[in-house]
Amino acid sequence: MVSVRLLVWVVLVALIPVRVTAQAPNRHNVDFSGSWELDYQLSDHPSEKIRYLYIQARAQAERAAERAQNSGRYVDPRIFNVQSVVGLGRLTEKIAQATVLTITQEDDHIVISRNDDFALVCDFGEMGWKENAIGIEGCTWDEDQLAFQIALPDGLSVFHQFSIAADRSRINVATTVKVSGISYPFTLNRVYMPFEPGEGMFECTYTIANQTSCTLSGRNE
Repeated sequence: MVSVRLLVWVVLVALIPVRVTAQAPNRHNVDFSGSWELDYQLSDHPSEKIRYLYIQARAQAERAAERAQNSGRYVDPRIFNVQSVVGLGRLTEKIAQATVLTITQEDDHIVISRNDDFALVCDFGEMGWKENAIGIEGCTWDEDQLAFQIALPDGLSVFHQFSIAADRSRINVATTVKVSGISYPFTLNRVYMPFEPGEGMFECTYTIANQTSCTLSGRNE
C-alpha cells in the first residue's frame, strides 16, 4: 500500500506549479541568480544513500523486534516495513532529479527554473502560506538559506533548502521528503556549479552498478 501511495505522489508532485510567498523579504543580500549545473562528484549518490538508509532501518527494526520478543510484547510486523524506506528514497530521487537550474532573482521575488521539472517561485514581499486544491505550500528564509515546503494530503511533505557559497562557487540544494508512517525522512544533497549557457552540458544517469553514463550534446562520452 505504501509503495502505491508513493507512486501516486510522484505524479502529484510533478504536476504542482509552485508559486509561494516568503515569510520575510530578502534582507540577507543573498543572490542565487545565474545558470547552474549538477556536479555529480560532489552530490549524493541516490543508490548509495538508499542502501545505507535501508541497512540502518533494517538493523533498527531487528533490534526493536528482538526487544519486543524478549519482553513478551506483540509488535505488528507492518511497522517494520523496511521496503518503504527504499520507496521513499526513490521518490526523493525523482523529486530532486533536476540537473540544470536557471535562477532569476529580483528584489521582491525569485524564480528557480529546473530542467525536466516545474519552477519554484517565491515572492519575498508577502507573508504566509498558500493553500491550493492539492495541499499547502510556502517558502521562507532560514538565516541565509531559502527554504520551500510543499505539504500534500495523506502525510507527504517535501522540503527544498537552497544555500550558496559566499564566493558563489556552488549552490547546495537539500531535498527532504517525509511521509507519515515512515519514521525515516530521506534527504538528498545536490551540488550545482555555475556555467555559461551554450558551452555544452553533460547529462548523466546512474547505472545499477553505481557508475555514471554521460552524454554531451547527444553523443556518448
